[in-house]
Amino acid sequence: MFKRRNISISLTLTLVLLLTISLGAIAAEKLTIMATTDMHQYLMPYDYMANEPNEEVGFSKTYTKIKEIRSESENTLLVDNGDFIQGSLLGLHEYQIDPLEEGETQSIVKAYNMAGFDVSTIGNHELQDYPMDFFEKANAGAKFPIVSGNVVMADNESEYYVDPYVILDKEINGENLKIGVIGFVPPQTMRWGKDNLEGNVVIKDILPKAKELIPEVAKKSDLVVVLSHSGLTSAPKDSYDARENASYYIAQIDGIDAMIMGHHHGEFPGGYKDIENVDSEKGTIFGVPSVMAGSWGSALGVIDLEIEKQNGEWNVISSNVRIEKITKETQSSAEVEAIAKDRHQATIDYVETPIGETEREITSYLARVQDSSVTQIVNKAQMWWAEDVFSSGEYSDLPILSAAAPFQAGREDASYFTEVDSGDMTIGDVTDIYIYDNEIAVMQLNGAQVIQWLERSAENYNQIDPDASGEQELLNPEFSAYNYDVIEGIEYQVDVTKPKGERIVNATYNGDPLTEDMEFLIVTNGYRAGGGGNFKPCVEEDPVYAPSGVTNRGIIIDYIQAKGTVNPTPTYNWSIKPFEPAGTVTFRSHPEVMEYVNEYDIPGIEKLRTDENGMGVYDLDVTN
Repeated sequence: MFKRRNISISLTLTLVLLLTISLGAIAAEKLTIMATTDMHQYLMPYDYMANEPNEEVGFSKTYTKIKEIRSESENTLLVDNGDFIQGSLLGLHEYQIDPLEEGETQSIVKAYNMAGFDVSTIGNHELQDYPMDFFEKANAGAKFPIVSGNVVMADNESEYYVDPYVILDKEINGENLKIGVIGFVPPQTMRWGKDNLEGNVVIKDILPKAKELIPEVAKKSDLVVVLSHSGLTSAPKDSYDARENASYYIAQIDGIDAMIMGHHHGEFPGGYKDIENVDSEKGTIFGVPSVMAGSWGSALGVIDLEIEKQNGEWNVISSNVRIEKITKETQSSAEVEAIAKDRHQATIDYVETPIGETEREITSYLARVQDSSVTQIVNKAQMWWAEDVFSSGEYSDLPILSAAAPFQAGREDASYFTEVDSGDMTIGDVTDIYIYDNEIAVMQLNGAQVIQWLERSAENYNQIDPDASGEQELLNPEFSAYNYDVIEGIEYQVDVTKPKGERIVNATYNGDPLTEDMEFLIVTNGYRAGGGGNFKPCVEEDPVYAPSGVTNRGIIIDYIQAKGTVNPTPTYNWSIKPFEPAGTVTFRSHPEVMEYVNEYDIPGIEKLRTDENGMGVYDLDVTN
């Protein structure tokens, strides 16, 4: 009996093998795609702005995850989705403080070379913040291709700035697998980095180039992977938002097998729920396996594709998408630390440079619900600079306003706030206040356009129904704090009971209502002046003054050094218009807000609880 059964099993296996050979198929295999995005030169698990370790970020930890997955998966592809050479103070140190010498490349590029990346794409920050030769140093030093399918040469738009895509060869179980990888970057980068890019390159809209090139890539490859340095929105495809964040529409193009997203610094799977045809649990968009792995090396995106070859063609059978989060327990890799060591220490030394004192604690705890010290210090510094620059000349008779946003104000994360103690201030404190390497820009707008600017900013709020009982959340969770501009130099209120576009009321300048025949200079940054955040007047108008190399952060440093001691007490030139709600109006912020509220005797705020994400939930008195 035993022998007969063995013979039977053997014959069955032989028949299956013969059938498989006759169909030209091989057994299914797993290909694991590992993806980083928006690394922003965060090599080490360290927060230079706070000048302390942050054990939940850094490529040295992400690389540990990469090594773990490689040990478990025989077939892997390692890709980066852009914005990797700029962002942290270590990157600034390599550009400005102790610049790279001729022939040198960035530390992050050295680390990526060591890690064995297969390909990367251009992010907007690769091009918009520094002259193009900074990216070209990275491109020259990279041992992996950097691609982009919508960046072309200004003098010949049929020529690409870098290769639009690359075809990679991988051997899977003795069979060759051709993987086509193409990348895209927001076209608005042209405006955000106008001084660096104009006359050198042109950045085309993503969708037309994607529809042109993806079929071409598909013909040349077995699998197509899209590196979309672009967020996710279902806004109308011709809107500013969708043109910047085009992943939703890219996924609808035939021929894509996997998509890597970024730019938003969000996470997917997990985020972006309740969008039609987006499965936030499975990690698919119109059925395309897609991943977005946060920022700063806080996570590694992973897409497992089960693939098989039949009749000479590779097919994807199934997929599994996940986020591998970096935690305090994740080990930091010695290989990356060795590469970063010297620059890391030099950056810490720079961060600790003293520049002055502040009499008041500077935080962003309340910056989305009332005037705050964090936007006040930025606006004071920008107006101080502008008053000197425009003391004479063509624009000297125009009133000066200033716009600033609280860059770190939660993002549903209880650790993501600006926190500068009173007392001595350092360079690092200023980077905690102003986290980006933006350059200064000045707009000339009329009173009606100023109100338009503020209306976009007021989308920070949900519309509150004053007649509804129970709790209503004031802050719009889909609105980024870095787009919540407050404008100093005028007075205004926000009526949160009104719909979008009708919220700015009682806007005045020196007591007079803002009108279309009033002209102002508004000091802002190049990102906003270039239309970043979809602020209508900034999309329509160009700045009247944008000196290359003058950064907002540098102006704040100069201001503090000039004053010696600063006291950024809020002026409360803007407020939420009072109303009588039937229920409770709440907002989420840092869990220790009440300590700050009590220290500065701020009325009308009471803590209700701490939510599941560690954020404090507060009752806001909107009656006065």
